[in-house]
Amino acid sequence: MDKTSTDQYGRKSWNVEAYEAEAKKGQQKKGPSEEAKAAASRLAASGHLQQRAELLNESITSVKKRTLIADSALSGRKRFGFTCPICDLSFRDTLALVDHINSPQHARKAQELARIAGTEGTGEVSNGIRHATPEEVSQTIELLVAKKLRENAASKTMESMQERVRKRAAFMEKRSSRRKEKRQKKKGGQEVAEEESEMAKTMGFGGFGSTKVA
Repeated sequence: MDKTSTDQYGRKSWNVEAYEAEAKKGQQKKGPSEEAKAAASRLAASGHLQQRAELLNESITSVKKRTLIADSALSGRKRFGFTCPICDLSFRDTLALVDHINSPQHARKAQELARIAGTEGTGEVSNGIRHATPEEVSQTIELLVAKKLRENAASKTMESMQERVRKRAAFMEKRSSRRKEKRQKKKGGQEVAEEESEMAKTMGFGGFGSTKVA
């Protein structure tokens, strides 16, 4: 099939279908990338739900981080932002990435890679979406419950520490107040004694010290 042709007026035109067929043929020959194969291996080892969670976590933790990519690694339509290694695509924000990971397109691609690698998982598939097995649902619930318990325990520990700090601060403040009151009382007693001594001198009274003349 010719990719270019010339009409009766000598104008050149391009056969879009021929170029599209050639591109598809090139992609089929190229096969999945090494990154996609690694993702398929992780999918087989950890399961569909766990692999999806890991992929989301990796992408979210890469926010505000820079990654240097070699020219040879720029394949497919992956150029910037948050990437899906299975589908070799990139997205500008995490919302678009989440939508893609939950899409039938991503599920079909993951299933295809798993089939190529001979690690296709089990489970009912409907419209390209693999349903979680009862075991996976149970495991996910157990993980969520354990996470909630850890959060509650950490919250109680934090509250306990804050309460101890509050009580310590109140104790220190109370002790400082008592010391201040004692200093004020002591200072007041000294002032009274000095006033009485000055009054005695004014009235001609002496002290009770020794009157012995050397």
